[in-house]
Amino acid sequence: MSRQSVADLLHEADQAAPAPSAAVPPRPMPPGQGEAAAAAQPEASAGSRRTAPRQRRHPQAGTSEPAESQTPKWKGLERKELRLRADQLDELARLRRNLNRKRGGEGERITENTLIRVAVDLLLTRSSRLRGVTEDELRKSVTS
Repeated sequence: MSRQSVADLLHEADQAAPAPSAAVPPRPMPPGQGEAAAAAQPEASAGSRRTAPRQRRHPQAGTSEPAESQTPKWKGLERKELRLRADQLDELARLRRNLNRKRGGEGERITENTLIRVAVDLLLTRSSRLRGVTEDELRKSVTS
């Protein structure tokens, strides 16, 4: 059996008929959502694979709007990168575990990010007391 060249293989690929794509049938519209609802939805571009996030419905809810409790808290927050020392990370993790153990499953889950947001809120309430040009001086000005 003789070997084929890359050019011959490419030529054969060009000659081959394209395989039919498996078309996904459109989903039927839920009752109560006619053509007006379909027209109100923006068209996705042909190359886009992302779809709008689905909204969950509560079984007794009369509207398709998600309740505030159904939307995760983190989705309403902005992302900000933060660099912490190893001792800070260790203490945050210890404090998080301790607080979650004490809450006994009640309330919302406490994360390191939760604790950092609380600390930022506390700093912002004391912002008028901030004095100094170094991290240590700034820390001392709001804690003393």
